[in-house]
Amino acid sequence: MSTVHVAASEDYRRARAELLAAEGELRAAAAAVAALRAALPPGPEVDSASPLTTAGGKPITLDDVFGDHRTLVGYHLAFDATADEPDETSARDVDALDAQVPWLRSRTAIAVFAPAPPHRLARLAEQRGWRWIVPISTQPGELSDRLGLSDEDRAEARLTVFVREGTTARLHWHGHSPLTTPLQHLLPQ
Repeated sequence: MSTVHVAASEDYRRARAELLAAEGELRAAAAAVAALRAALPPGPEVDSASPLTTAGGKPITLDDVFGDHRTLVGYHLAFDATADEPDETSARDVDALDAQVPWLRSRTAIAVFAPAPPHRLARLAEQRGWRWIVPISTQPGELSDRLGLSDEDRAEARLTVFVREGTTARLHWHGHSPLTTPLQHLLPQ
């Protein structure tokens, strides 16, 4: 059996070459941004004793969420105490993140935070079939507020990377980053 090759026009080949060059530049720019993010100096201290609550209702602290890891990636689900349901785009991000947790756990602690009450987070996790993510309510503490997530900001999902140095937890990076960004590009050096 012979292979049939479709002849591409010169316009197509030229446009395809331009696209490949632009994609290469985009990857290089993303790598440069990741290097700048990884090289950030130590950020402000965060209270590692911040009180939190698992979706199952167990009181924990931010330090507990780190476990044995030096870093913690926190995804802030747009689902506050006054909303009936989370923001759908934010919930879909967690759907995708859930599948990556087994790989991530070998490199960093991972958590999904939301100011919604624990029982509503538990119900959401069950409804969406999250297998690996354990959502954590920032109630009764003020972690969401301390990270500058005002009520308006809570409508948008955010990522936070924390670093623990001994008994001190520090904010390494915090901002809007789509989960299409390779997560290893968010971690410090």
